[in-house]
Amino acid sequence: MTPAVPTRYAIVQGRKDYLRLLEHVQAYLPANYTAAKLEDGTILIQGKDDHGWTLDGYVIPRLGSGLIPARETSAVDAAIVSISNGINPG
Repeated sequence: MTPAVPTRYAIVQGRKDYLRLLEHVQAYLPANYTAAKLEDGTILIQGKDDHGWTLDGYVIPRLGSGLIPARETSAVDAAIVSISNGINPG
C-alpha cells in the first residue's frame, strides 16, 4: 500500500494587479495544482506533488520565473487564510 500524498499549500501576496493575477498564476501551474483568489486578493495555491511536479521543486520556482512571488504555507495557515476570507476549508 502506498502512503497518501499530502496536500501542499502556497500563497501569493503583495501584488496590486489582483484582477489579472489569478489568470497568470493558473497559467504557470501543472494539472495537479489549483489556485483560487480570496476576498483580500491573496491567491491560495493547493495541490499534491506528482511525478516531479512538486510545490518546492517546480511550482514556486516557475511562478518566480514570471515574477510572481509565492511561499509555501502549512495546512493550518491555509485554513486560517481561507476562514478569514469567508471560505469554508472543507
